[in-house]
Amino acid sequence: MKAAWIADAAGGDLSIRVGDTDPPAHADERLLVNVDAVGLTFGEPHWVTNGTMALPDGSKRPLPVIVGHEFAGRVAHVGSATSGFSVGDRVVGLIDFWRNGAAAEQASVLPGEIARLPDAVSAVEASTLPIGALTAWQGLFDFARLKAGETVLIHGGAGAVGTFAVQIAKGIGARVVATARGDEGLALCRELGADVAIDTTQGRFEDSAGAVDVIFDTVGRDLLERSWQFAKPGTRLVTISGEAEDAPSPERAQQLGIEAFWFIVKPDPAQLAEIVRWVADGRIAVQVDRTYRLGEARKAFLDADSRAKRGKTVLTV
Repeated sequence: MKAAWIADAAGGDLSIRVGDTDPPAHADERLLVNVDAVGLTFGEPHWVTNGTMALPDGSKRPLPVIVGHEFAGRVAHVGSATSGFSVGDRVVGLIDFWRNGAAAEQASVLPGEIARLPDAVSAVEASTLPIGALTAWQGLFDFARLKAGETVLIHGGAGAVGTFAVQIAKGIGARVVATARGDEGLALCRELGADVAIDTTQGRFEDSAGAVDVIFDTVGRDLLERSWQFAKPGTRLVTISGEAEDAPSPERAQQLGIEAFWFIVKPDPAQLAEIVRWVADGRIAVQVDRTYRLGEARKAFLDADSRAKRGKTVLTV
C-alpha cells in the first residue's frame, strides 16, 4: 500500500517520504480502516526526538514511522475480539502517538480510538478534529473545568487548537478573550465568536484582557511566562506548549494560589463523538487551510514553512 512516513535523512535529519509499504496485519483486537483523509501536524518529525513517539517503555521509537495520527475512513475489517463496529462503518479517530499513523491507504486501529462519523460531516472535516478539537475539549473541560458565565483567555485563538477552543468555550456560554497575531488572526477569532481579540504584535494582553477565570495556552514561550504573572489566585492555567519537562511547576502554582496543568491529548471516543455532533449541528465550523493528495505528503510538509496557514492541512487518500 502507499504510505507517507518519517525516515532518517542524510546528516541525521528527519524527512518525509512517500512510497510502498506492507499493509497492516490483521489482529483480533484491531480494526482495519480504509483511510479517506488524514490531518497533518507539521511538528510530527520533532515528536520522534522529543519523546512523544516513544514506546510505552520509554525507549526511542524505531524509524520509519507513518505520520498522520488523526484520520477519517471506513472500516474494512473487524478483529474477532472487537465489538461495536461493522465493515463499511464511517469512522473518525486518533491513533496513539507511539504507533504508526494513518497517512496510508489503510490503518490499524483499536476500538477505543474511533467514533462513528455521520454522513453530515465529510471525511476532510472529520480528519481535523481528533487532535485539534479533542485537545481543546480536554483542556477546557477535563483540566480547566470551564463553566458557563466564566471568562477564558485563549492564547493562539487563530491556531489549529485555538480555533476549536474559541468555539467550544462560546458554545457552553463562556466569555472568550483570544490572542492572535495580525489582522487576519484577529478577524478569524472574532468570526469564531471571541468577545475580545487582542493582537499580541501591537500590545500586551495584560493591558486589555481584564479578569479571567481560565487561561488556556497553546503558544508557550513568553506568553506562557507572562500568563503565570498575570494569573490571579483561583485561576486555572492549562498549557499544551513545550514538552513534559516544561510542565507547570506545582510549587509555583501553589505559591500563586492557582491551579496549573500540562497535558497531551488522548483518544476518547465519547468526547470525539460529541465533538462530531457539534460539527454536524453547526456549532463548530471546521477550518481547512489546504488539501493535498497522499502522494504529495512531502510537498505538504515542505510548503508548511513558506506560507501562513488558516486552519488544518489535510491529506486525502
